[in-house]
Amino acid sequence: MMLAKYAALMRRSVAAMFEYRASLAIWMMISIMPLVMLAAWFSLSAGGPIAGYTQSDFVSYYLLLTFVRQMTNVWVIWELEYDIRHGDLSIKLLHPLNPLHDYISSNLADKVFRFIVLIPLGLVAWWIFPTIHYDVTPVTLALGTVALIAAWFIRFMSQYIFGLLAFWVSDTMTLNDIWFALSEMLGGMIAPLSLFPPAVTAVANFLPFRFMLSFPVEIMSGRLTASDLAVALATMLGWVILTVVVYRWVWRKGIRQFSAYGA
Repeated sequence: MMLAKYAALMRRSVAAMFEYRASLAIWMMISIMPLVMLAAWFSLSAGGPIAGYTQSDFVSYYLLLTFVRQMTNVWVIWELEYDIRHGDLSIKLLHPLNPLHDYISSNLADKVFRFIVLIPLGLVAWWIFPTIHYDVTPVTLALGTVALIAAWFIRFMSQYIFGLLAFWVSDTMTLNDIWFALSEMLGGMIAPLSLFPPAVTAVANFLPFRFMLSFPVEIMSGRLTASDLAVALATMLGWVILTVVVYRWVWRKGIRQFSAYGA
């Protein structure tokens, strides 16, 4: 029954998303931060490898990072904050499903379009940079896929939690902007985490930002030892569980306040 409801939500959301495919394509094109960083590191590594990363390694890293970033992009905070402030959440509360599922289906729908666009672009990139290489095995593909799904989930749930703070505070966007900035700096966007000073890397390896962005790339790059991979997977699972626990607590508190005001 739950799968049937989700299928209906996804069909509706995908249909709506394809109506706005032009604007979505524009948003995809302006999300070029990974390519900017690729250009910078590609130029810096022209004289030789940097901490074990050759020019080819940087190309492989940032092209896959571009894919991960596109597939984990979320915008739920803008929808959720608006619905809370304008009372539109009341309508969603009348539905037979928790509003969370409505927002999830909406944010997943665009991934269909993004995937369709990214695949041919990836083939073009492979043609331009034939030295691109990944550690492609059944194990890395499976773990990379799981990490990609978890990356989207952690990013979505963290942003959803910030959106729920609109029950109490007037400006949740600032908090989300700070979170986003930290994810860019400590998630592997500025540089692969292994290029940071050891003390920073040691901390960043256990923060959620790594698991929202660079971890799937690390798996497919084949740079993790078995023990490092096991610790990282356990840490990722911990962040998944923590976001669910925090969401449930904030939702229970917030919906009581929302109802108390008669919305």
